[in-house]
Amino acid sequence: MPPVRRKSSTSVPYKTHKVKIRSAINSDRPDIASLHIQSWRDAYAGVLPASFLGAPLERELSSYWRDIAIQARDVVLVAESAYLCGFIAVWCRPMPYIDNLHVNPSLRSNNIGTTLLTAAAEELMAQGHTTAYLWVFKSNEKAVRFYERMGGVITEKTPQDISGYSIPSLKVEWSDLAIIGREG
Repeated sequence: MPPVRRKSSTSVPYKTHKVKIRSAINSDRPDIASLHIQSWRDAYAGVLPASFLGAPLERELSSYWRDIAIQARDVVLVAESAYLCGFIAVWCRPMPYIDNLHVNPSLRSNNIGTTLLTAAAEELMAQGHTTAYLWVFKSNEKAVRFYERMGGVITEKTPQDISGYSIPSLKVEWSDLAIIGREG
């Protein structure tokens, strides 16, 4: 995975501990996959079938993070304290698509997601990007509210195919990345 941050990593104080934000490296891939799986199991229990959230999800996301080709302009950042506790992945092909933003379920609401999204927006703006978008499950109301607080605007409502399951989803867009980090 090519490094995408040109700056040194930063430590950010939180309610009970410090979290360091840095570019992901190849050796982070298994931990990213593990956190991705953990986050989906927590957030999407009752949305996706339990049978899918078991071994099929492990296989799919482990394979995804092992095989995904990270391009030089993509932004993949991790948050770590004693362990990897959050990550964001933005694919710039060509418009920035925020494919993933996940925080360890036990550490949510500690500003880790805010810091990851803000850091990614800064990286994107440094590359000359001004906009970005993502898709979020409509049922993930806490995430929807978070993205709206971060300046995102819902622009589309449509089902998304998630591994053969049709999930009502919302497209959230930022027409100006500079708004991220100035949430109210």
